[in-house]
Amino acid sequence: MKKDDQAARRKRPAGSGDRSGATRDRMITAAMELFAERGYRNTTVADIESRAGLAPRSGALYQHFASKEEVLRAGVRKQIEDLERVVSVMDLLPLADFRSELIMLGRWNLQELTNREPLLRLVRQEGDVVPGLVDDVREAVHDRPHREIARWIAQVTASDGLEGVDAESLALIISGSMGYYRMLESIYGQKPLGLDDDRFLDTWVEVCLAISEHFAKKAAESGAEEEKGR
Repeated sequence: MKKDDQAARRKRPAGSGDRSGATRDRMITAAMELFAERGYRNTTVADIESRAGLAPRSGALYQHFASKEEVLRAGVRKQIEDLERVVSVMDLLPLADFRSELIMLGRWNLQELTNREPLLRLVRQEGDVVPGLVDDVREAVHDRPHREIARWIAQVTASDGLEGVDAESLALIISGSMGYYRMLESIYGQKPLGLDDDRFLDTWVEVCLAISEHFAKKAAESGAEEEKGR
C-alpha cells in the first residue's frame, strides 16, 4: 500500500463520512473516468476523491472501499450490469423480412460496440492489473453478444432448411468486421477511410445477404446431388 493511502486511513475518523449510495456511485464514476484517461496505475486514491468532489487524502474512499482495486472491480461490475440491462435486439425478432432483420441487428451491434468500448479500452490498457478482470469483461462484451448472434443464425438457417452452417464461426465473422470498424475508430479518433455508420452498414447488410444466398445455393446443389443419386 502506498504511503499516502496509509496516511489517509490513519486520518479517517472512526464512523465518520457520508456512507450513502450516491457518494459510492460518484466515486465509482470518478474512478472509471480517471482509469480511462490516465490508466489504473497512474491514478491515485487522492485523484479519485478529488474527481468525486471530496477532499483528497481525507480517507473518504476507504469509507466505501477497501482499496483502489476494489473500486476498479466495482466499476467493472457496474458497467457490465449496465450492458446487461440493455434490451437485446433478439427480443424484437423476427421481423417481416430478412433484410430488415439484418439492418436492425447491424444497428444494434454497432451501438452495443460503442457502449462496450470503455470496458474494451480498460482491458487493453489494464487487463493484467486485476486477476479475473479479463475473463469477466470477455464474457460481457464478447462471448454473450456473439452467442446471441450465433443463436439467431442457427434459428434462421434451421427455418430455411439449411444444414452444416457453423453458426458460432459465422457469428464471429459477421460481427467481427463491425468490431474491427469500431476498434479503428477508437484507436485513431476518426472513422476508418472516412466511412460513416450508414455507409458501412449498407455494405455489411449486402455481404450478409450474399453469405445467406451462398449457403442456400450450396444446400440446393446438395439436394440436387442427392436426387441424382437415388
